[in-house]
Amino acid sequence: MKIFLIRYHDTGDVNTRLPESLNKVRGVMPPLGLAYVAAVLESAGYDVRIIDAMASNLIADDIRQIFQKEKPDIVGVTSMLSNLKGALEAARLAKEAGAITVIGGPLLSLYPKQTLSYDVLDYGVIGEGEYPMLELVKALEQKLNLSSVPGLVYKENGVVKANDPYIVSDLDKLPLPARHLLPIDKYSSIINHHPITTMIASRGCPYKCGFCVKGPSDKKCRFRDPKKVVDEMEMLVKKYKIKEIMFYDDTLTSNRRFVFNVCNEIVKRNLKVRWESPTRVDCIDAELLRLMKKAGCIRLRYGVESGDERILKIMNKGIDLRKVKEAFRLTRNIGIETFAYFIIGYIYDTEESMSNTISFARTLNPDFAMFTIATPYPTTSLQELAVKERLMDAGYWEQVVLNLRNDRLNYLVPDADAWIQKAYKGFYFRPNYMFRRLLKIRTLDDVKKHFQALRSIAGFKLTDEVNYQLNNG
Repeated sequence: MKIFLIRYHDTGDVNTRLPESLNKVRGVMPPLGLAYVAAVLESAGYDVRIIDAMASNLIADDIRQIFQKEKPDIVGVTSMLSNLKGALEAARLAKEAGAITVIGGPLLSLYPKQTLSYDVLDYGVIGEGEYPMLELVKALEQKLNLSSVPGLVYKENGVVKANDPYIVSDLDKLPLPARHLLPIDKYSSIINHHPITTMIASRGCPYKCGFCVKGPSDKKCRFRDPKKVVDEMEMLVKKYKIKEIMFYDDTLTSNRRFVFNVCNEIVKRNLKVRWESPTRVDCIDAELLRLMKKAGCIRLRYGVESGDERILKIMNKGIDLRKVKEAFRLTRNIGIETFAYFIIGYIYDTEESMSNTISFARTLNPDFAMFTIATPYPTTSLQELAVKERLMDAGYWEQVVLNLRNDRLNYLVPDADAWIQKAYKGFYFRPNYMFRRLLKIRTLDDVKKHFQALRSIAGFKLTDEVNYQLNNG
């Protein structure tokens, strides 16, 4: 069987809260999930190809020509709420070429039966898709009963059925992602050195922030063998000449002993590689940071979210501003860059609390900051509060998935778009910040990236406003 896996463009996402100008320059990272699925299929002897339409800038006609020429037997697409329309377009193109279609990704864990209601979709996968996809391919080849395929969503006599979600209990049994099927040279980030790639050392998240969608993968935290993590890092440096690695774990340092073992293994091998990861301010300490720095950590991404204690409690973030300040002080003093995430326009945010967040971001003075407007995604406590306050309909997201509505959610607080613009410009256009960034410029590529970033902030425009006008104007 010939199997194609595709990441398609976001299409018609009226609820994106990303500024259009920043979205254009931030770069594209590898579809690590698809690369893991491909690796498992390849290990079983199947002919697999990954098409990354985003990284390769392929449009619908390009994909149509590829499908019509190559005639894949199965096409797998990945989807989140933001790119369902794009995934459906990719599935339609696959169907035109006679392929069986399979959809996976976070969306399926939220609305499995609703997603499979579309005629262009034959099957779906809930949870972690590596082995369910393999079992589905085997079942189709051998004409086996689909009820035994873990995590599978399928149609039987016109009725959509969903098996229990699947998660990988032992991450070390997974083969390494099939990066040889990806256009490695096309991945980049505006703040990282090229070539760059992504990795995971763990799966699952034990925290319950009010704005975060939780999937089956989050129910159990699992960690890889530290030596195998470093084996992969070493391979990336030697085989692909990777200069920087971005860990995509939810909270890499939630297991302190694990990170110590990874870092000690890097130091033991004298492996020279730059890497960064997301974490929390309550999951680091000076001893750990010093070892991470020694092992090549260049940047930590902290979810600060708000500069107002009241809003932090509503978010169920489990941290306070004193802890945030201490974590950033330690990280900065040890010589690791900081990246801070903030949310503007959370439910019950006021002019005072949003001003507090913007002021706190400036006082905290991280190397980089990202501000996003709060979006009440399904299954989150933020959505529950938004429904309670009659700021959104309880069935909004389900109706979006079913294509029964295409209206944009209102902001949870008035003028959130104006506030986020104020946040970005107030943070990045400070003279002392701009001078500090200038001192870090070393190459012509650094000059280009800094110019692109500043121009995108100066030309700040929210994508959702543009899409909303196109769809309603």
